[in-house]
Amino acid sequence: MVAPLHAGLEHPSTLWLLGVGLLTFVAGLLVNLYRSSRADASTDGVGEEQ
Repeated sequence: MVAPLHAGLEHPSTLWLLGVGLLTFVAGLLVNLYRSSRADASTDGVGEEQ
């Protein structure tokens, strides 16, 4: 009997998919941190002109 779902650990490309997914997740976090720090830097001087 064949199981309808499996973990996919017997496929050699599973590690590649896991690695690429992890790298993509970390890259997304880094992009978000970069954009957040730029947004904070651009709004720092807004209230000081009064």
